[in-house]
Amino acid sequence: MLIEQEVSGDIEELLSLFGQVPEKTEKVINRAVRKLSRWAERQVYRDLAKRLAITQKALKNLRRIKVRLNKGVSNQRYLTLWIGTNQVSAHHLGKARQNDRGVTVGNRRFYRSSFLMQPHNTSQDLIWNRTEDWSHKYRKSKVSGRWMWMGLPIVKKTESIHQEAESSLKRLQPDLVRRFTELLHQELNYAFNIES
Repeated sequence: MLIEQEVSGDIEELLSLFGQVPEKTEKVINRAVRKLSRWAERQVYRDLAKRLAITQKALKNLRRIKVRLNKGVSNQRYLTLWIGTNQVSAHHLGKARQNDRGVTVGNRRFYRSSFLMQPHNTSQDLIWNRTEDWSHKYRKSKVSGRWMWMGLPIVKKTESIHQEAESSLKRLQPDLVRRFTELLHQELNYAFNIES
C-alpha cells in the first residue's frame, strides 16, 4: 500500500514570492516537510491501531509503517507513506487466552478450534489451527526425540490488515495538504520573525 502526495506546486508559489531569500525558504520547506512526515506517521499509527483494536506500541513493534521523503525530477518533493500489509500473526493482536472452544485474542477476536503452543524457537505462545485434512500421525518429536501421536499438519493463525490500512491512508490523504500549509506558515513565521 503506497500513497504519494506532491507538494511541489505550493513550494513553487512560495519560491516565487520569496525569490530574494531562497536559501531561507529552502530551509523552511525542508523543516515543514520533515514535520509533516512525522505528523503523517503518527496519524497512521493512531488510526490503524484504532481500527485493529490494538495498541500503537504493538503496531510499532511490527515495523509495518515507514515514511520517506523523496526528491523527484526538477526538485519535486514527495512524501511516501508505506504500510506493509502482509498477514499479521494473530498473537500480535492482543493477549491470547485459551479455553475449551478455542483461543480469544484481546477483547474481540475469537478463533474456534485453535490452540496455543510455544515452539522451541520462540519466546511466547503462538496461535495454531489444524488444517482441514489433518490426522493423527505417529511421529518422532524434533524437541524431545520421543515417538508420539501428533495431530498434523498445523498452521499459524494470521489476519489480514490490508483493508484497514487502505482505509487509514484514504482518510489521511485530504488532511496532508492542509497540514502542510499550516506547518509552512508556522515555519515561515519562525524563520522571518524569530530566527532572523
